[in-house]
Amino acid sequence: MKFYFGSDYYPEHWPEERWAEDARLMAAAGMNVVRMAEFAWSLLEPEDGRFNFTWLDRAIETVFAQDIQVVLGTPTASAPPWLMSKRSDLFLVGKNGVRQTFGLRREYCPNNPLYRQHSDRIVSQFADHYKNNPAVIGWQIDNEFGDRCYCSIYQSAFHDWLQKRYGTLDTLNKKWGTIFWSHVYTEWSQIPVPLDTI
Repeated sequence: MKFYFGSDYYPEHWPEERWAEDARLMAAAGMNVVRMAEFAWSLLEPEDGRFNFTWLDRAIETVFAQDIQVVLGTPTASAPPWLMSKRSDLFLVGKNGVRQTFGLRREYCPNNPLYRQHSDRIVSQFADHYKNNPAVIGWQIDNEFGDRCYCSIYQSAFHDWLQKRYGTLDTLNKKWGTIFWSHVYTEWSQIPVPLDTI
């Protein structure tokens, strides 16, 4: 049974001339696997629909030459500026009701159809390019789950879920005890999504 020992490696943060030395030092430390690319969307697709995997090909070849295998992270944890500048509704609305702006990671709305379309495209291109690469032993499909968007897309999906779960507003009102404090709902759209209230 093979035991994998490794770390994250972000070759895009370093001059390419350094990669071979990094790989040598990782191998000397006993590492046999690295994870790459989960924050590299803007380099892998620098413009809408134009893909560039050549730099990552070279980075993978460099570590593989030291018998270090690779787990690729789908690069959707941080969307590129060219995508996020298309529409303001691509940005996540936090639980405080405030829409994010560019400059953070995971600032996108995961419910937004345009974000999903572009995510599907980059991941499909990425997987197709590396599917037969002998250095690639696995895929990480996202990074640091937990960010939720509370935008109108989410609100609509939440209301749909409530309707499927409870069937009628009468059932929901009874199960939730909304008679207290005069909170009886008469329309699904009246039900707020759970937000911070303090």
